[in-house]
Amino acid sequence: MYLVVVFCPPIYFLVRKKWGGFVLNSILLIIALFTMPIFGIGVIFWALAVGHAGWELRKEGMQEQAELIAKEMVKAQTEAKKQEQPQVG
Repeated sequence: MYLVVVFCPPIYFLVRKKWGGFVLNSILLIIALFTMPIFGIGVIFWALAVGHAGWELRKEGMQEQAELIAKEMVKAQTEAKKQEQPQVG
């Protein structure tokens, strides 16, 4: 997915079905392609497009990691509560 983010950022948003990001990123990439011959100004717009897509990719990765940690914490807490309960008998 990192190669998609670097070389064609709008496709990343298209695959994720994030339409607002897709439109914004497409505009940035089109501006970059048309302004590239003009003293390389397009590099700035391309960097903005890549930065936008990279930020979203990083945010999704962090969200997935947080969900995994939360699941493990819940699992550990339920196991600890089971061990703490005294057996009546």
